[in-house]
Amino acid sequence: MKNHEYRGVIVPIVTPFTLEEKVDIKSLKNLVNYLIDGGVHGIWAAGTSGEFSALTDPERLKVMETVAEEVNGRIPIIGNISATSTKLAIELAKGCTSIGIDGLAVTPPYYYDSSQSELIDHFVQIKNQTSLPLWVYNIPSTVKTTVEPSTIAKLAKDSIVVGIKDSSGTGEKLAELTYMCKSNDIDLKIFLGSVYRMPYAHKLDAHGVIPGDANLIPSYAVKAWESGLIGSDTESATYMNKIHEARKIQSLSKLGADISSKLSGIKSGLKELGIIECDIMSSPLKSLTEEEKRPIKKILRSSGLL
Repeated sequence: MKNHEYRGVIVPIVTPFTLEEKVDIKSLKNLVNYLIDGGVHGIWAAGTSGEFSALTDPERLKVMETVAEEVNGRIPIIGNISATSTKLAIELAKGCTSIGIDGLAVTPPYYYDSSQSELIDHFVQIKNQTSLPLWVYNIPSTVKTTVEPSTIAKLAKDSIVVGIKDSSGTGEKLAELTYMCKSNDIDLKIFLGSVYRMPYAHKLDAHGVIPGDANLIPSYAVKAWESGLIGSDTESATYMNKIHEARKIQSLSKLGADISSKLSGIKSGLKELGIIECDIMSSPLKSLTEEEKRPIKKILRSSGLL
């Protein structure tokens, strides 16, 4: 593994499936190259956008390994090993030792909630079993438990974690975390699971963003991030307008939950662009119907993708 810099746009890659809901290795490789050609700075594998909770552990490891093989050291890869218990996360961490990824992401255990003391034990025990850098994946909307700023700061100060993906959507807690890191000289890579804050995320002391939208519009996401760095409001607006238009593809499902609508739209868009072969979602998440897909070409054209 190389000494990569973690900055910019890291994409939480979707997992393409065959009609039988098996991981589509060929399409996954195509998607990896589409993202790299779009200029992205890293890949987050087997995460929420990758429908990891629908995958067996061997499938999750296969996704990470396939991404690593196709990336071949060009950009860093962080693999998500979140599980319902510390023991299960450790088993996945051990499986990641020799597959070529650069870091591990971990949420709090889900189903049961956890105290902050239990979370510290969770991350410490995992770190004791792996040499790979560990990232906090803070997404309370799906795992019930929030990793508080003080907990994250302690873990970083004690060299247990090196980074965080903050998908909490809670700006004040993020501000508290960045304040604590600055005040205590704590080195922590901070990434936002955000779309509309891409151009100015660096002004929030973030090192980058990890937006699911970037699966479909990798070059736009990169340009939005870069335009923010150089302070070009005009360029930022141009690419954010394109991104906003492309996001309409995520609102086409009539019966699926919000996550189904978002990911099924992205997958169907990627299929229309010829990047992946099939746009099947993992059951029970609903794939788009043919009727729901009708606006896709128009959306892709209006956003400049087709």
